[in-house]
Amino acid sequence: MKRHYIIPIFVPHRGCPHDCIFCNQRRITGRRESTDEREIQGIIEKYLATFPPEAEIHKEIAFYGGSFTGIPLGEQK
Repeated sequence: MKRHYIIPIFVPHRGCPHDCIFCNQRRITGRRESTDEREIQGIIEKYLATFPPEAEIHKEIAFYGGSFTGIPLGEQK
């Protein structure tokens, strides 16, 4: 049976210039700074080390928080 694993990456308050009470990522996550590439790589490696070494594993990275369409296109890539 193929197993499915999701690696969650939280990018608080990227792309949105507002501080609306219902989605203020700084309050929800407690983070004031953005997540950088090095930190994201570390999170991915940490999760990959916990997955079983089976060949039939589907791994997916999911990004949560922020407003991706509000992030400059160069940073989205």
